[in-house]
Amino acid sequence: MYKNIMTTFLLCVLIIVILVGCDPLEKDIMNFYQSTESIDLSQENINSISISSNKNDILEAFGIPNQVEEVENPKSQYLIYDGIEFGLIEEKVNRYYIQENYETTKGIVIGDSKDRVIKEYGQNYYERVESNIETLGYFDKDHMINIEFGIHENKVVAVIVEKIDKKR
Repeated sequence: MYKNIMTTFLLCVLIIVILVGCDPLEKDIMNFYQSTESIDLSQENINSISISSNKNDILEAFGIPNQVEEVENPKSQYLIYDGIEFGLIEEKVNRYYIQENYETTKGIVIGDSKDRVIKEYGQNYYERVESNIETLGYFDKDHMINIEFGIHENKVVAVIVEKIDKKR
């Protein structure tokens, strides 16, 4: 009887986890903030667009976006181009997401190895898993910038640069 109840309970928990789509082992980046040493990310940019650039700077550098998405909570806007997406809050870049065609300031492109990322950005990184993708991340605590590299089968599949929000 007890075995049946436990089996049913565990099955229910598993179904809830699958339906909700969360990984109980996932960790928010701020879980790593205190234990990860800072590096300098102040020069990170794509075509001169960096964290805190304004919307007009993006439009001048990239032209009219392929798509614009409005988000209510938090109130933000996403300008989507081929291979890159810019997230804006109050018309300033708070994050950008590289999928292809662009490189980081240190020359990392989609398809580069995890070892190359570590060679270019150094040993002061944290690792976590999000949506079954290994993530390698770095903090610039002086400039409040975070960069994360999504790694699949030892290759970079995505890069996210964002403003650190310590309220997360």
